Amino acid sequence: METLKLPDSVKEILELAQGTSLEEKVSNLVFGDIERRLHLCSERIIEFEKKYGINFREFEEAWQRDEIQDKHSHEAERDYMEWESLDDEHRLLLSQIRKLKEELKHK
Repeated sequence: METLKLPDSVKEILELAQGTSLEEKVSNLVFGDIERRLHLCSERIIEFEKKYGINFREFEEAWQRDEIQDKHSHEAERDYMEWESLDDEHRLLLSQIRKLKEELKHK
């Protein structure tokens, strides 16, 4: 196991974190951060779904079939790149949450 040196200020903050052990406190903080990031990512994805009326996979398929109006405009290309990135991040964060929950369940 790795040893981690922490500044006193961080140690004081960890005292306020939920959990009985240092490991539990850090796990809870990490889990909370991932949930927060997932929430922010989901909110932004919903904005794109409202804007285009479809989910990213449908948007991507429509893009490949040249069904997106003004597909080569700066706005459409920027939306595509950001939405694709958000979709990837969303799947990664969900995977991390599942993995963390599974690991915590087995402790």
